[in-house]
This record gives sequence, C-alpha cells and structure tokens, in this order.
Amino acid sequence: MLELARTFHRSLDRLSGPEQAVAKQVVFDYMADPSRPGLSLHRVDRARDKRFWTIRADRDLRVVVLKDGARSLFCWVGHHDEAYRWAENRRFEVHPVTGAAQIVELVEVVREEIRIVERTVARRAPEKPPLFAGEDDVYLLSLGVPEDFVALAKAVRSEDDLLALCERLPEEAAEALLDLHTGGRPAPAPVVAVGDFAMALQHPDARRRFWTTTDEADVARALERPWAEWLVFLHPSQRGAVERNFNGPARVSGGAGTGKSVVAMHRAAELARAAPGGRLMLTTYSKTLAARLSDGMDALLGVASPERGRVEVSHLHAYALAHVSRIAKPTVADGAYIDHLLKEAGRGLEPPFDFAFLRAEWDAVVDFWGLDSFEAYRDVARTGRGLALSPRQRRRLWEVFAAVRQGLAARGMLTFGEVCDALRARIEADGVQPFRHVVVDEAQDLGPRELRLVAALAVPGPRALFFAGDVGQRIFRWPFSWLGAGVDVRGRAQRLKVNYRTTAEIRRFSDRLLPGRIAEVDGELEERGALSVLRGQNPELKPAADLQGEIETLHDWLHRARADGIAPGEIAVLGRTRRAIDERATPALARLGLSGAWLSPDQDTGSDSITLGTLHAAKGLEFRAVAVVACDDGQLPLAAALVAETDPEARRIIEDRELSLFYVGCTRARDRLLVTWSGTPSRFLASAM
Repeated sequence: MLELARTFHRSLDRLSGPEQAVAKQVVFDYMADPSRPGLSLHRVDRARDKRFWTIRADRDLRVVVLKDGARSLFCWVGHHDEAYRWAENRRFEVHPVTGAAQIVELVEVVREEIRIVERTVARRAPEKPPLFAGEDDVYLLSLGVPEDFVALAKAVRSEDDLLALCERLPEEAAEALLDLHTGGRPAPAPVVAVGDFAMALQHPDARRRFWTTTDEADVARALERPWAEWLVFLHPSQRGAVERNFNGPARVSGGAGTGKSVVAMHRAAELARAAPGGRLMLTTYSKTLAARLSDGMDALLGVASPERGRVEVSHLHAYALAHVSRIAKPTVADGAYIDHLLKEAGRGLEPPFDFAFLRAEWDAVVDFWGLDSFEAYRDVARTGRGLALSPRQRRRLWEVFAAVRQGLAARGMLTFGEVCDALRARIEADGVQPFRHVVVDEAQDLGPRELRLVAALAVPGPRALFFAGDVGQRIFRWPFSWLGAGVDVRGRAQRLKVNYRTTAEIRRFSDRLLPGRIAEVDGELEERGALSVLRGQNPELKPAADLQGEIETLHDWLHRARADGIAPGEIAVLGRTRRAIDERATPALARLGLSGAWLSPDQDTGSDSITLGTLHAAKGLEFRAVAVVACDDGQLPLAAALVAETDPEARRIIEDRELSLFYVGCTRARDRLLVTWSGTPSRFLASAM
C-alpha cells in the first residue's frame, strides 16, 4: 500500500523532466520492495516529527517519506538541502477537533514569515485592525485551522497577511478563512472520531490531499497528470453551488479561476447519480471546452459507468446541427455569403446605413433574435445599437434583411441561430424533452436563440436548468435580456469569490483590466472582487521597439520557462489574431528547437509542443505559463473590429468585448504571465500598469 500527498505532486511538478523520471522510479521501486538496500533511507534527525525519512533518488535529489509503522506517505521531493529543510519545518498531525490528517508547517516558521509580510505592508499603509479578532477560538478550530495557528489567524490584519498564512494552512482551513473574509460564514468542517493514522487519512478533507492505492498502474497514471486534473477537485466554497436546490433556473457566476467549470461538472455528476431514470446534458458554446468537460465527466463518473452513459457532453451548436440533420440536413450559411447578400440588398441605401451598419445590425439584432417579420423588427429593443431608428427607417432596413433571408432560403441555407430554432420547434411540436436536466458552462456567450433551445431541452422542474458563466468574459455575443428570452434567474444566483487556479499576482493584474462592477441587461449587478489561494511571480509586462524586439522578448521568456522545468505542453502563446501569433511565435520557437501546435478540440495539452491559439480559442482552458503577444494599439482592441461600427454606443460594446478577450487571455495563466507589445501599447493596459 502506498500513500501519496498532494505536496509530493506539487513538488514533483517543479522538477525538470529527467529529475521527475528519477523521482517516479523511486516511488515504483519503493512500492515493489520498501526494504531494498538500494533505496538508501535516512531519518531526518533534526525534524520535530521523527517519522520523516528521506530516500536518496540520485546524488542530489531526495524524496521525503513519512513512515508510520507499516504505512508510508510520500510527502515531498526536491534537492538535498531543500528536502531536509522541508521535513525539519513540518509535522504530520491529526486535527484535535475534526480528526482530519494534516501536514502542518511549524508555527514559529510561519509567524516569522507573516511578520516579514506585515513589515512590508506597514511601509505602504496604516495598520489595520485584525481581520478575525472577533472570532471564537472554538469556531476557528471547527473550520480545520490547526490548533497552533488559531492565535496567528486572529492576528492577521490585511489581505497580504491572510494570503501568506493561507499558503501554509491545510486546504479546508485556508478556504474557510478566505470565505469568512469575503463575507461568508462557512460551516464547520466534517468531524470524524479522532483516531489513528489510517482513520485520519480517510477524513473527507484529508482525502483531498492524501491518496491511497495498492495498484502500480494507478500510481503511474496519477504521476503523469496534474493533481487537480485527475481528482477534479471540488472545494468546499464551491460545494454549496453544486448541492443547492435553487427551485428554478439558476446561475452561478465568478471571475476566471473561481471554478465555474468544476462546479458545472460536479453539478452534472450529482444530478446524474440522483436521477437514474433520466438523461442529462452538459453543454457549452466552445468546442475546445466541450472536449475538456467530457474528459472531466469521465474522471468524475468513470468512463463505463451507467451514470456517465446518461450524461451527454456536447457543443450546443454541434448538438443542434446533428439532430436537425436527422430530419433534413441543412447547409450552414457562411459569413462570406451573408456579406454578399447584404451588399446586394443594401445597394442604394444612404449613410449612415452602409455595409458595416447592415452587418452589425444583422448580427446584433435580426439574426441574433431570429426576427422573421417587419412587425418583429419594428418592436424589438435594439440593445447596444445606439443609433435610434424611426419606423420609416426600420421599414426600409427590413426590406434589406427580408431579401437576405429569402436569399438564404433559396439555397436551403440556415444560420446557426435558425438551426437552434428548428430543433426547438421540433421538440415543442413533439412535446417530448430529451433531458431531465441541462447544465451550461460559459453561459455568458449564449445568444437568445441558444438560450431558448436550452430551456426547451429539459423537462420543466426545480433543477432543470443550471448556468455557469461570467459576464466579464463575454467574448462572442452581444448583451441581451435573459428575461426577454424567457429565462428568469433573478433571486437564484450565486457568485464564487475564491480563485483556486490563478496566482494572486496574475489575478490582481487581470482584475484591474475590468470594472469593479458589471451590470447585466436585466439589472443585476455583479461585484468582481475575488481572492486567490495561490501566490507567485508578478506578470511581466515587456515593451519592444519593433517586431524583432518582441520576438527576442518571447524567445528569452520561453527559454527561462523551459530551463525552470515547465513542459512545452504547459505553455501557451496567445494573441488576438493567428497572424500576430505566427509572426512572433514561429521564429522564437524555431530558435529554441521547439514546435508549436494550434489549439483544437482534440489537442492534448500535455504534448511536447507549445500551444498556440487566439484569445477566442483559449476560452475555458488553463496553462502553467502564458504569453499574450501583440498587445499594441491596433491589435487590442482590434482596429478591424471597431472600424466596422460608427455608432458610439455600439463601438463601446465592441470595445468592452475586446477588453474581455484580453482578460480571458491573461487569466489562462496559472503561474506565469508575459504580456508583450511593440510600439504604442494597448489602451487596455493603462488601468493595469
């Protein structure tokens, strides 16, 4: 039997490829025969916890193991001095209240580091009162805070203090304190009988950070994949959103990295387990994300399980097209042909009704809402279009749009909005909904026709519809009223406030790009505030005089990332357009002898190639290191996107969407972020620099 701690996986992730291979071999050798002489075990004499030992992996590399009778827990791996220092500063203990197993850093070490943070903060701002001074010791203990850390927790005075402390606390304690600080009132952690080593490892909280197996194949799989990926963690602050019965359509929101996709997957898994007689759909607007969600459901439910068989994971447009095609296969209209029809039908129109206006009006109003008559166009609210139209002008414009609709119909062409409407009409005519529940991820990018289809797919019920999204990441669609599309989530919304993926430094930089508050069309106001569990390097903002200088900057950054042991598959180079990425990434990768692979739904992000992708294509993904290139004026916002729109209000909405794109790109980074530009920097950087 072998136990693996999450701390081992994290430390393994920091090593170079050859070092990781050596460390993994030690795990397999120990599992086969822990008594073999070649393992060279040594007790860590200066450790407070005398159960810590090291295994010599090579001349400098050491694996830290905690030995308790016949059980062995792999805790950490690193270079000789670091490994011994890690073991000397920690102990394994069973929490006296909750009974959970915890690896706890010595409080005197943490207290000194908190003092360093306090002194740094004190130079910047006046001293503030402690954050948790009014909390009872018993309550803090019930949250899983280690006994030695209760007084220290009550002494923290700032967010920086809190983040420094949370880095060293067990997950359940860190998350509870963050929740408490952001206005929540977390429930006490689960309590089990305080017992021995084996019992403590089986506590629900302990099972998030310790893993037990007797199967070598399971160990091999676990060591090849990121910890969070193969366990698909659900953090306590997210659990309420998963388990809550909202009694109607519900929406969970949160900034990038707060775990909306994880919540969506766990919600789908819970519903699948609870509804053995019905089918469930998990869907999204992104093809690449749909593939990742499918992998996540495989991990949560098991590939061959009956529950997994009841969950259909699909890109919404692909699902609609496949099912409409069973009746009569349509041809999906491409943008170029719609442009041709608009230009032909719009001949003779006077300014300001040029082609750019017609295209934007088609995208944002006519096809967006599925308008099929002059009366519908006359009465529709043209949200975000700015320029007011008289009834006479609407009449003349409708003649153009009616001609476009007729031109598409003559060729048997449908837009994707019409495909969604066709499937919805068929479902409503048959009176049989195919799913008991529908869960939508990245719901902010649905349009009204997609939203209506989602509502039609599920049997009406209190848990029928569940949406996860972030209005600050709307990058495909115009804003619109969900009420107007027939879906009411008012009073049934929850916002996630803790970021588990992105470091505090990257999250703070990215959050400064967006307003602190964003209002939806229906009037609900979303607060953007969040806290990050992780800490790391500050984003690198690097200007260059010209394109060659930007290539040089990217080359140097990639070289450092590889030298620090970050695998190619954990690195992405993103930009607004493929051309901008190709101009910068191709020469930089060639000089390093590295290859690049463009993002696609079936791409393995653990491959030996650097991922290349547009900001749109990267939606819903994450990488250990991300470079966002060509962040200069003209690229962000993209001049071509703005030049087509002359109305100030419409330009503002397009610019907001371009800003959201930039935010999406920056928040794909987990540990490292590089932002580059040549010449004049994007105006979006002004608020963050």
